[in-house]
Amino acid sequence: MTSAPNLVVSSAIATLAVACSGGQWVSHPADKPLSRAELSSRKVSILDQTSDPSLRTAFARALAREGFTVVPHAPYHGDLEVTLSVVRTSAGTVATATLRSDGFFVDEAHSLVVGIDDAADALARTLAVSERTAEFVRNSGTPQQRDATGH
Repeated sequence: MTSAPNLVVSSAIATLAVACSGGQWVSHPADKPLSRAELSSRKVSILDQTSDPSLRTAFARALAREGFTVVPHAPYHGDLEVTLSVVRTSAGTVATATLRSDGFFVDEAHSLVVGIDDAADALARTLAVSERTAEFVRNSGTPQQRDATGH
């Protein structure tokens, strides 16, 4: 049986290995992460492409714990949508959460799936403290969205 500290270290190393592999987006934490009030200011819909309802449920709970307002319907104009997917790699099973608004990329988080709750928490936390998520909320959208709407 693996001890909890060893599991955490192994998960962190595997996540770093996956995140550092060539060509993959790496999210960066904001110098000033969003407050819970700021996070809750935008509704977030989840598009589940995993075929794993337990991961989707755990991810929705994790997003809510971070402060996001998770809604059960498709996103409205200006809202956020996070696409949850899972792929098998040589490092193991990796969950990815891609955050978009009106089709425009905001940020993406990756986590090795060692445990469903741990992966869901890691994905939600990454998006909650992300520099790109903070810029999106504080600037009322992505630069591309603002250019497309003339604002």
